Order: sequence, then C-alpha cells, then structure tokens
Amino acid sequence: MRKFFATTALALACTGAAFSQSSELEGRVSDLEKKVSALNNLKISGYVQTQWQWNESGVADGTQNTFSVRRGRIKTAYSNNYGQAVIQIDVTEGGVSIKDAYLTLKTPKLQWASFTAGVFDRPFGYEISYSSSTRESPERSKVFLTLFPKERDLGGKLSFKAPKGTALEGFSLEGGLFTGNGGAAKETDSKKDFIGRLGYTNKFNNITFGADFSTYQGGVRLNGNAQAYKMDNGKFVVDNSVEAGQYLKRQYYGFDLQFAVTSVIGKSQIRAEYLWGQQPGLKAKSDSPTGAVSGDIYVRNFRGYYVYFIQDIATTKHSFVGKLDGYDPNTKVKRGNNTTDGDIAFVTLGLGWLFRATDNIRIMAYYDIVKNEKSSGADISSKFSRNVKDDVFTLRFQYKF
Repeated sequence: MRKFFATTALALACTGAAFSQSSELEGRVSDLEKKVSALNNLKISGYVQTQWQWNESGVADGTQNTFSVRRGRIKTAYSNNYGQAVIQIDVTEGGVSIKDAYLTLKTPKLQWASFTAGVFDRPFGYEISYSSSTRESPERSKVFLTLFPKERDLGGKLSFKAPKGTALEGFSLEGGLFTGNGGAAKETDSKKDFIGRLGYTNKFNNITFGADFSTYQGGVRLNGNAQAYKMDNGKFVVDNSVEAGQYLKRQYYGFDLQFAVTSVIGKSQIRAEYLWGQQPGLKAKSDSPTGAVSGDIYVRNFRGYYVYFIQDIATTKHSFVGKLDGYDPNTKVKRGNNTTDGDIAFVTLGLGWLFRATDNIRIMAYYDIVKNEKSSGADISSKFSRNVKDDVFTLRFQYKF
C-alpha cells in the first residue's frame, strides 16, 4: 500500500511538472507568434537605378557622358488595420535625402476613408504618384518637373475611396493642405495651399480605364522690397495692386486619362495629361519656388501636357515606349516674342525600349529629343535664338527588391 501511494504521488508530481512545462512552452510559443505577426506587418523594400547618360549639352565642356546613381531608395513601411507609417530615403553619390516620412490613419470599420500627414506625394494628377521604379521614361514630364519640383510636399490630406459593391465603386476623392514649398522643405509662412483630386477607375474584361480631375489653389508671398509683374499687351509691367506681404495666386488645373487593353499583340497603353493655370515664378524661369522668394515675382499663364504610348511586345519581356510632352510657361506672348528666358516653350519627343529581365531587374534605353522655342530679346539668353542642342540618351539598369 505504501508503494502504491508513493508511486501515485510521484506520478502526480511528474504530471504536474509536465503540465507546468507545457504551459510555459505554450506561453513562449504565443509570445513568439505575436513577435512574428508584428514582423509580418513590417515591410522593407526599395530599388537602385544606375545609369550612363550622353548629354548633347555637355559636348562643349567635355561632360557629355556621365555615370551616376539616379536613385537609391530604401523604404520602410509598417501596416495594420489602423493605418500605416512610412519612411523612405534616397541614397546617391550626391548624399542622402528624405523622400517620404508620413503616417496614414484609418479605422477597421471605415477602410474606405483615411487621413495622411507628413511628407508625401502631392495628390495632383497621375504622373506624380506613378512610381519612378515603374515609369516608362527616365524622368517626369517637363510641366511636372517645373510646377511640382521634388513631387512631394509637407502637409496633410483626407482620402476617400468608394467601397466595392456600391453605386460609387471606382470613384476616389483626395484633398489636403500643404506648405507649398516642395519636398521636405520647412514652413516659410503661415499660408497653406489646397490640392484636390477626383478620380475614377474601372475594368471591363481586358480593358482598363481611368480619369482624374485635379486642382491646386495656393499662393506665393511677395517679400521685402520686391515687385510683382503681370502681363499686359504681350509684355511684363509692374503690378502696383500687390504689396509686400501679399500673395500672388498660384492656380493649377489638370485632367488626365489612362487606357489599357490586352490583346494578342500584347498590352497596349495610352496615358495623357493636360495642365493649365497661373504660375508665379522668377524672371528667368517659371519653376515653382521651393522656399521663400527674395526677388521679384513674375506671374504667367501656362499650359502643359504629355502623351504616352506603351506597347508590350506580345508575351515577351520587351516593351516599346513613345512619349510626347510640351510646356508653354507663358501663353500670353506670341511665339518668338518672349520677354525673358522664363517664357521659352519646350517640346520633347522621347523614344525608348524596356526589358524586364526578371521581377527584380529592368533595363531601359531611352532617347529624348528636346526642342525649344526660338526667340531673341534684351532679357533672353542668346542661346535661345536657335534650338539648343540638349538631346539626352539614357541607359539605365534597375534592381528592385
């Protein structure tokens, strides 16, 4: 009997110890699962673009061909049901810079609505938000490079996307307030610029269609003893109605279309965008300011556009690219009668070839034929009396991870 009780007690003790160890093991496994789940929400991605360029404008000073790292992006994003936090940097031979640093907030019950704040792409048009890793040309169109330098801005926006199965499915709406300085530039005044976009996308069998309307409503502050100039009968005159401390209107409007169809010859795509409005710039250039303006401001009415045609070659990994883009910074002067360098219009024809070797590797060969408006005058550089030789050939290699 004593042996029986002793054996029973020992068995119970061993069982208790086993249960204790099992419970402890289950706790450790549970903790490990939570940590792994958290890591699954974290994504690190990026791409590197190295290139060789031949630039016709560099022939005179011996810099016509160059090697460079065009982009070296590292992006870290953490996502869950409540939103996302993103940090992206760009690493090149020129240094390190911030590209994105923003958060997006939403609730599990309202996945169709979100709020974004920080440094991120401006919600205007199609080409700005179209990633440089997938874009079929080396750079964005001249109208966007001029009006939206650095593509991004510091601010906040609300986004709405109609839920699937509803009458508004396919529609999206974005609107927000931004500093207007571009990139990660600091605030320089208390005024905010408004950017908004209304879009629609849909797919019908092998056809995809999209369209957007965008608007930008902002201003550029006149500082110090600077003067504002406006167009009057084809020339600039002082605008005495604007005083120091006041803002000159910066207003853009844009409409874009995307169309794609897949057939036996491969995927065919057409994308187009047209912009118009009013731009306060400097005397010699119409680029948007990326900070406080210390000099005189010249207000111009502009228009710009681009048209892409991309044809995949059947089921191969090759594509042909054709692109036409134009930018006229001053529509109130007649061709050839410009008053400053900032009025010169440009048209660029781009022809390219893409080879998607793998999911990671892409090779691009692209030639830009650049034509400028010919003009002459006291405040116009003599080079614009003829077409400037500034064609560019780009051979680019990209690895995406």
